[in-house]
Amino acid sequence: MPYEPPFERNDNIDSLCMEIAELVGSLSPQAPLAKSPTLHRELRIKTIHSSLLIEGNGLDEGAVTAILDGRRVLGDKHDILEVENAKRAYDLIPELNPLSLDDLLLAHRTMMEGLVPEAGRFRSGNVGVFDGENLIHTGTPAKYVPQVMKDIFDWLGSTSMHPLLASCVFHFEFEFCHPFSDGNGRTGRLWHTLLLSRWRPVLAWLPIESTIRRRQADYYAALAQSDAEGSSEIFVELMLECIRDAMLPFARTASKPQTETSVALDFFKRNPRGTIPSLAQEMGCSQRSAERLVAQLKDKGFLKREGSARAGTWLVREGPAE
Repeated sequence: MPYEPPFERNDNIDSLCMEIAELVGSLSPQAPLAKSPTLHRELRIKTIHSSLLIEGNGLDEGAVTAILDGRRVLGDKHDILEVENAKRAYDLIPELNPLSLDDLLLAHRTMMEGLVPEAGRFRSGNVGVFDGENLIHTGTPAKYVPQVMKDIFDWLGSTSMHPLLASCVFHFEFEFCHPFSDGNGRTGRLWHTLLLSRWRPVLAWLPIESTIRRRQADYYAALAQSDAEGSSEIFVELMLECIRDAMLPFARTASKPQTETSVALDFFKRNPRGTIPSLAQEMGCSQRSAERLVAQLKDKGFLKREGSARAGTWLVREGPAE
């Protein structure tokens, strides 16, 4: 018989699914999460930094930003390579088939190249899942990993389960199997994002890893409890809460009509060193239109330039200057 992951829906899971669906539905096609290249870049930086921080990477967000910008960074070579690899792996999301085992191996090879000998291959030895010094789960014996992963992917390709739920169940099944010698956590989180992006493309940029990082102890506890109970409900609830929490800031923004003024001020709040050409790209308007808008905001006291035209920054005021 085809493999069917042990999982039962409950009222809390159904409620979270409905809440997330409403939040996703509140996003317009023109919402910043859907369209803003600047926001996409910011969120990808946060995603990579958070996912690697969970794995013990010692670089701060500023260093991650510099590496992704192609600038030289002083730091541990292993940590720097982790960031470079993660960037390449996340860049693959538009091309990856979430139902392809070969693509999973490609993603792992990209993520772990130069970091582990078995990058892009299922592990040859047995492993455990640790929360710090504590063993919380022993992975599937190595000789069974290829068949177990095939069974999971066969289920994923044939299930009638809603994609939102299926992505969470898959995440647990993947971590339960722990198919690689290293890099399971970061690869599993990337694949979860990939699955969500095939349900709603805008979710490719959702910083779920950041909410997991904030709830890291809960994440490991949910893995351990679902492992002990032999069914994934606890972990699925935790992941749905993380997805919902990651959605909330963008859904709240989307619920309020955005004027040109609010878009521009929000842009410069997030990017104090932002340029007028990049604002024009953000707004989808001409550079001349962006220049006129900035001039108006400066005249009204909402926006002030501090420092030189080349090296200065923008200061956004909550209200016009007295």
